[in-house]
Amino acid sequence: MRTANIHITILILAGLCISACSTVRTVPEGDRLYTGADVKWEGDKPKDYGTLMENLEDNIRPKPNRRFLGMPIRLWLYNLGNEPKGKGLNYLFREKWGEPPVLLSQVKQDYTANVLQQYLVDKGYFQADVSSAIKTRGKRKASAVYTAFPHHRYTIKNVTFETDSSQLGRTIARTKEGSSLVPGAPYSLDSIKAERERIHNLLKEQGYYYFTADHLLVEVDSTQNGVVDLYVTLKDNISPLARKPYYMRRITLYPDYSLDEDSLSRTGEEVKLYRNFGIVDPEKKFRPIVFRRSVFLRPDSLYRLSSHDITLHRLIDLGTFKFVKGQFRPVRNRDSSLQPAAADTGRLDASFYLTPYPRYSMQAELRGTSKSNGFVGSEVKVTGRNRNWKRAANLLEISASGGMEWQTGGNLASNNSYSLKGEVSLTVPRFLIPFRAFRLRSPFVPRTRISLSYELLSRQNLYNLHAYTGQWQYIWRQTRNLEHNWAPVSITYVLPSKTTAAYDSILKVDPVQRRAIEKQFILGGNYTVTYNNQAPDRVHSFYISGDVDVSGNVAGLLIPKSDSTKNIFGNPFAQYVRLGADFRHYWQFSKGMTWVNRLFAGYGLPYGNSVTLPFVKQYFTGGSSSLRAFRARTLGPGSFRDTTSRFLANEAGDIKLEFNSELRMHLSGILNAAVFIDAGNIWLQKESPNRPGGQFNAGRFYKEIAVGAGAGLRIDASIVVVRLDLAFPLRKPWLPENERWVIKDIRFGDPDWRKENLILNIAIGYPF
Repeated sequence: MRTANIHITILILAGLCISACSTVRTVPEGDRLYTGADVKWEGDKPKDYGTLMENLEDNIRPKPNRRFLGMPIRLWLYNLGNEPKGKGLNYLFREKWGEPPVLLSQVKQDYTANVLQQYLVDKGYFQADVSSAIKTRGKRKASAVYTAFPHHRYTIKNVTFETDSSQLGRTIARTKEGSSLVPGAPYSLDSIKAERERIHNLLKEQGYYYFTADHLLVEVDSTQNGVVDLYVTLKDNISPLARKPYYMRRITLYPDYSLDEDSLSRTGEEVKLYRNFGIVDPEKKFRPIVFRRSVFLRPDSLYRLSSHDITLHRLIDLGTFKFVKGQFRPVRNRDSSLQPAAADTGRLDASFYLTPYPRYSMQAELRGTSKSNGFVGSEVKVTGRNRNWKRAANLLEISASGGMEWQTGGNLASNNSYSLKGEVSLTVPRFLIPFRAFRLRSPFVPRTRISLSYELLSRQNLYNLHAYTGQWQYIWRQTRNLEHNWAPVSITYVLPSKTTAAYDSILKVDPVQRRAIEKQFILGGNYTVTYNNQAPDRVHSFYISGDVDVSGNVAGLLIPKSDSTKNIFGNPFAQYVRLGADFRHYWQFSKGMTWVNRLFAGYGLPYGNSVTLPFVKQYFTGGSSSLRAFRARTLGPGSFRDTTSRFLANEAGDIKLEFNSELRMHLSGILNAAVFIDAGNIWLQKESPNRPGGQFNAGRFYKEIAVGAGAGLRIDASIVVVRLDLAFPLRKPWLPENERWVIKDIRFGDPDWRKENLILNIAIGYPF
């Protein structure tokens, strides 16, 4: 009761403090606090009414003081301070945390009304009118009201391409098909700009290197009743260079160009010809074959913008060069007596200047972790890179890492562990395949990655676990947003050693833990496809990923039917099919607020040699990037709850469903906040006598969903995001069916409840 009274007192004091901090405290005498503007629309609403209103509101200036959850917190903070005389608290309130009031005297209502009117004219409302008024509230506040009278909206009646009979004119006339200017559509200045860009890009694809969108003119005849005729034509006095298509003559690469020593000034350097292009590389730092699949421009071929862009993107996407600059020069006739127009040969020389990254680099990482299951740890990782191994733009990486993890709660020292890992990987900027390589006409470089790794996990006084992994991967980006990763060969060999009597005693009360150290081969492959269109200015963004992981199918065919043990080199191998899908939707309400929803579904089907998925391939839940109200690896499967042993948190399943919803808000500077709700669980494919209630059942799985909620703070320092999430359960699936919702049991003032239910997750990066 005493604790509750203290909380009430704090809330009352905070409310009095906020109430005392008036929003108009610092408004000068004779002025008013500007609280924003409303836009009214008088007349019929068009189909794109929502977009029109949104853009009208965006064009209004100034913007009122920013609000968080409807409250002008930064204005309140500004009003808490006085004029600063140094770097004290007043300076923080006024200069750092606060925001001065936006005043009515700053509002230029006539100018803003003209801006809104011009926007409507650009959208086809040629007789539009916008009026403005000031609406006062009380003695110290005011807002603006802008009323739009759009009147009739003009539509397109006819589109005529008026060009001459020259080669350029005929080429432009042929672009009419597919025009973005459609008869019957509303007139829009944006659509006219888009049409000019469309024609410009098509001409660039036909060799017109010097042609620009500014050479085109779209004339508007609005003298008719409510409709317009559009005439697409060429401007007068266009340069002769813009009127002719160009062909390529030479393509030359300078792969060792230095910004400090301008290679453009160097002359007389030998150009080494390779296939369709030349290379100036006196130090021979790169083999010419590196650029074979990156240069899409060809001598004696028509200049094409797509080939130009693909070449630039490919050279950048090699990952070896930090700067790439392309330069095109017209080839002139050597006869000096000719006029400039006659001296032009209609051919181009292209030069690409490439500034490489340092060939060798070393990176060291120090990580700290704090897990919701009571473990803390640290890891040091050192990675050495060679960005130009074998002079072929191959990326060779050698990394070594070591870490320790220890338990901060409990009295079992045996839970402490350390890990060591080493990996060697080679990434080649092309597909390594046994047959003739096909050439992808794409701006993105396809890659082959080959890796070998070894990892040792040692749990003190329990066991050692060795894992050897080899992979052969093909990685390619189909579009800017769509990426594929296919590993036709993925081999993992897990070998336990040094199991102790202490671990044997754990197995007696929790025999399922034996799966964590099973000796076996995982022989198979996997494929992942990812779509991601996230962008800072996009209102709705999506991340969609799907993966297929298969093991043991080929090995199973090779083992003779007479071999009942089904082993390879005397060791069992896993057989399973594993499918996963991750769907995320990012809804950006404003620049400071985003609502993120995530749905994950995973399904594993063991067969043949396997009763369950291998432990390293099973699904886990709980923890800082999953259900944050439950400790990592302690939830599930299904309604099962292990009450006999809590020595090791290793609850795993073959099936996983998870939903997360998180509202992210920017507070100030690098400080962000979030509120969230998580739901989900894991299940087994087959019933296990050691885990009753753990099998997935389509008729009852929804009754076994765990639910948690919480709030968090995020410190976003650009290079790293430190996240602190505090969460508590709302639904516990291991309780009797009619008692699983535990909202009524929430008692933040009870220390015993907090100890059992409040989970603090400290992590690096966002959860999803």
